[in-house]
Amino acid sequence: MQQVRFSADTFRQEFLASIVVFLVALPLCMGIAIASGVPASAGLISGVIGGLVVGTLAGCPLQVSGPAAGLATVIYEAVRNHGLEQLGLMVFVAGVFQLIAAVLGLGQLFRAVSPAVIKGMLAGIGVLIFASQFHVMLDDVPKGSGLQDLVTIPQAIQKAATLPQIPAGDTRQEMRAIVQELGELHRQQINLNEQVAEIVPHHQNRPPADEHMLEEFIPKQTAIQEQLGQVLVRSKALFADQPDKLERFQQLSNSARQTQEVAVDDLQRNQWAYIVPAQTEAAASLSAVQGAFKNHEFAAGIGVLTILTLVFWKSLPWKRLQIVPAPLAAIIVATGAAALWQLPILYVEVPSSLFEEIHYLNWSVITGAEWGAVLSAGAVIAALASAQTLLTATALDQLHHGERTRYNKELMAQGVGNCLCGFIGALPVAGVIVRSTANLEAGGKTRMSTILHGLWMLVFIVALGSLLRMIPTSALAAILVYTGYKLVDWRAAKEFSKYGYGELFVFLATIVVVVSVDLLIGVMTGFALAMARLAYRISRLRVIVEPPKGDHTTVRLEGAATFLKLPKLARSLEKIPNGGHVDLNINRLSYIDQASFEHLIAWSQQYEMEHGTVTADWNALDRWAHLGRRSEETEQPLSKAS
Repeated sequence: MQQVRFSADTFRQEFLASIVVFLVALPLCMGIAIASGVPASAGLISGVIGGLVVGTLAGCPLQVSGPAAGLATVIYEAVRNHGLEQLGLMVFVAGVFQLIAAVLGLGQLFRAVSPAVIKGMLAGIGVLIFASQFHVMLDDVPKGSGLQDLVTIPQAIQKAATLPQIPAGDTRQEMRAIVQELGELHRQQINLNEQVAEIVPHHQNRPPADEHMLEEFIPKQTAIQEQLGQVLVRSKALFADQPDKLERFQQLSNSARQTQEVAVDDLQRNQWAYIVPAQTEAAASLSAVQGAFKNHEFAAGIGVLTILTLVFWKSLPWKRLQIVPAPLAAIIVATGAAALWQLPILYVEVPSSLFEEIHYLNWSVITGAEWGAVLSAGAVIAALASAQTLLTATALDQLHHGERTRYNKELMAQGVGNCLCGFIGALPVAGVIVRSTANLEAGGKTRMSTILHGLWMLVFIVALGSLLRMIPTSALAAILVYTGYKLVDWRAAKEFSKYGYGELFVFLATIVVVVSVDLLIGVMTGFALAMARLAYRISRLRVIVEPPKGDHTTVRLEGAATFLKLPKLARSLEKIPNGGHVDLNINRLSYIDQASFEHLIAWSQQYEMEHGTVTADWNALDRWAHLGRRSEETEQPLSKAS
């Protein structure tokens, strides 16, 4: 295919395409970060790297890389089990694995996966994302596992289905301001927790090399404590006419004050063994206080409004508005509604400066790492990110007539990008189909549109980051609820059934295990079932003995004649009457091993001793048995090998 090169003539189209991709990517990067249990800024940074770095090096020029919804569940589990400070190391290791695979030329091997497994994996991920983000869309929290998230959806709906108690306008405005202030304090606490954990990993049983390094965190923790006290004083008046809520709020406030005092005290007294757990409890208590202001009904309304905008945006009669991507339009509508009515719901927590959220890998994290867990998680991230990237690249090649994908180069680019993401503590990147198809549909022809979208994202979050704090969390979760729903391609079930119920079973089994057990185990189960089905198909042998015509009998062999099917072959041949003529037809025989070949020789010799005759292409059978494959030279003279 002829390569399209960037030039002054193509700049206008590339510029417009990059704007479209940027507008699609912005809400998705934040939403995937929240679904992964990390700050929204981690997703934005990954989007920048996916555009500027991976886009420059990519072997699939039109593919857009960034945080992927398919990795959200893996990242969420990794952060929950091993801490946010370990995530960067896991992503870095994943990048190293990808670089090694690229150097070894393994890019093409990632395509050797059954479509039923891939579709099942994506559908299972879609169910997990849908179930977990459905709760987030209602300003609630996921329940801990895919099955729990799924079965508790009716309870979540019931919780949000009541008519909301609408406070006065001034009260709503004050509640909204307090919710946002508590969100900012929670973000600062999480950030401080990660900084401290990089020096004193929570699983270590020894003090840091330089204990005085902890002193710099005392003023930050004290500032959080003081600001929280001021917010709690203002908040108490809002529950004056609601005794039940006031009592609950006072309990949460007292708990938050105590955990803050403990966190400050541990830092001041250099209680290094308790500092990280104390700060983790402080962050949890801040989230609980913020939860006292949650209004699930309002959050649900914003979520439903977001989904309706996504669904019906392209159906609007005003065609000029359709140049705005549906995800961005949904975010604008939801943010505008939340601001207009001053809704006291959760909002995105992002810093005023992006550089506050960059956490470089340091020696303490590396030396204190749980390397078994790090290597395992890194391998899973690398495998899933690589498979998604290269399968997306394959799909894109079918949608345009430009430069074809160079798989090992693309894998190398992804490895470089993930090493960089891991080094600065961002989410892993992968090729993503939604942003990539948006690039194609907008007219992107070269890698420049991908690179520019990363530049626009960087400019936006540096210059206009304050706007992001106005976005409701429920709106971003609603986008992912819709994304998860779209990932579940139930039409694939009908397609797989055309190829037999075995493919359909692999597809459904992969979904069930991914949702009920674990993503990696689900993929491995699907792969094992696909291999078992393949082994069954290639080892299947049909021995068809046609009714005799006089003394002439035709025996047709179809499939693979292996030692596993030798008893069946022997039983069928022994039923042929002696003394006749047997024509052994091997036109549909795909394979024969030595055991089956030698049995046919022995049987034919025995049959001819009983005054019968056997004709077959013995030369071809001899070659197949020795070479392990079917020869192209068929229709040889029918003579028995000596």
